Amino acid sequence: MKKQVEIMSSIDNFWLHMDSPTNLMVITGMLAFDAPLDYARLQETFKNRLLCYDRFKKRVIHPMSGVGNSTWELDPTFDLRSHLQRVALPGPGGKEQLQELISDLTSTPLDPTKPLWQAHYIENYNNGGSVLFVRIHHCIGDGIALIRVLLSMADLEPNAIWSSNMTEIKGKQESVYDFFPPLERVMKRLNRAKKRTQNVGGFISKEIESTLANPAHILNRARLVSKHAFDAVSLISRVLLLPSDKKTVFKGKLGVRKSVAFSDGIPVSDVKLIGKYFNATINDILVSMVTGALRRYLQQCNNLVGDLDIRVAMPINVRPLEAEIKLGNQFSLILVSLPVHIDDPVLRIREVQRRLNDLKGAPDAAIAYVLLNVLGASSAKLANTGAAMLANKTSGVMSNVPGPRVPLFFAGIKISDIMFWVPRMGELGLGISIISYAGKVSLGIATDTKLVKNPNRILENFNNEFRMLLGMYRAGQIEKDPLVINDRFRDKETAPITKEETKTGTIQSIRCKAITRSGGQCHNRAATDSLYCTLHQSKYESFADMEIDAKEPDTDQKLSAV
Repeated sequence: MKKQVEIMSSIDNFWLHMDSPTNLMVITGMLAFDAPLDYARLQETFKNRLLCYDRFKKRVIHPMSGVGNSTWELDPTFDLRSHLQRVALPGPGGKEQLQELISDLTSTPLDPTKPLWQAHYIENYNNGGSVLFVRIHHCIGDGIALIRVLLSMADLEPNAIWSSNMTEIKGKQESVYDFFPPLERVMKRLNRAKKRTQNVGGFISKEIESTLANPAHILNRARLVSKHAFDAVSLISRVLLLPSDKKTVFKGKLGVRKSVAFSDGIPVSDVKLIGKYFNATINDILVSMVTGALRRYLQQCNNLVGDLDIRVAMPINVRPLEAEIKLGNQFSLILVSLPVHIDDPVLRIREVQRRLNDLKGAPDAAIAYVLLNVLGASSAKLANTGAAMLANKTSGVMSNVPGPRVPLFFAGIKISDIMFWVPRMGELGLGISIISYAGKVSLGIATDTKLVKNPNRILENFNNEFRMLLGMYRAGQIEKDPLVINDRFRDKETAPITKEETKTGTIQSIRCKAITRSGGQCHNRAATDSLYCTLHQSKYESFADMEIDAKEPDTDQKLSAV
């Protein structure tokens, strides 16, 4: 029987190269349920709704020469039982035990002799519930594609027909090589790198429009970039000229062990209320809240934050969300600087919004997409060198994926929660993932255990940031114009900022924002991790626990992409 072989695209090949013992290039995600699943029905769901995509039955074959793209080849010994396994949590089977098990699985490499994915059905979770935890290598597809594939296995109602076969939606057959017309397989491979170097200017002009998908702002920017015909030197120089990210607890030598955590969902409608007040997107508010959470964690670890920015790599989807499901990687990366030095949440929202808006009109995404393709077609050594250079400029990865707005059912059982964790390349030890589902949005944190042992502390800080903003909004005390400029506030009636406080950067040096009965601002200093003094803290922050009597109509729950 003739083998079914498919040449891996260059950008998929890039992510295949990124695997390392201390950072596995594997996307992980979970679906949580309040009841157990029928295991036989779960198996049939995988057979009929996942294995219709041939990619999940194919293993990776590396080129014998070490040069060129790897290939996909059907696994002649494929068996679903090798990929779908059944386990149970030890008692009491709560969130802590689930996070510990997921951390163990996240740190375990996939079997390279088999198709690069695995799923675990986890029983005994949260008083009779269950979890489906899935690991898929990044070379199979990006986060958007894989989340959409998993959710395509779900139904809108519990009694939907579940035994009917589905067919894979196949895109245009890819050529052997993305950048040039097919060449004779053996002799021409050795000349490819040299040809790309000589003709990269012309290649970029042709490649940008042919590879980027429909989003207009990226495509238009790509056309602008193509007019200037950036060469390889200028592309790499843009990254080389960036200074390395400053040393914090998030940067350091990595180990093998990873730790993951996920938050309970917060209402999207509440985040929208805050965003509408500032004329900001949901994404602006969430990124600002994450920035505040990281700031608090750095302060708790006695890291200086006085003038600190933390740079993260943020994936940008270049496929339209309404497009048909197609596996593979169709995203770019942009570098976003998070202003963790800003204490005042209002000023922080404004600054995050300004920085994200600036990136929307920049050519960074188009340039990065082309660069990833170039590195993917190169040797593994060169690809890893480029990834290491990028990792040195950043401290982590942050991804925001819009999920379904309505509840879904998987194998007949309602999905109660969805979460995923982004992989990190090179020496990056921090992964931040945001996903919305059924009117709520959740945060996931993945860390290297040697750097951040307990990521739940970051989640607690995120929740405190949300409660603080929501409490201020409901109390009518949130101001569009920030009180704190450059992370400091001072007047003759506030307590003086000492030299030691300025030096350590671990004390919040702002005035309480509460309004007194006389109509003036409270003169006390704000308590640590709060915008209020100890007298007013409980009063104002308690507003976050109140229910809103009449919420504004929900016109757009979709998380905004940068």
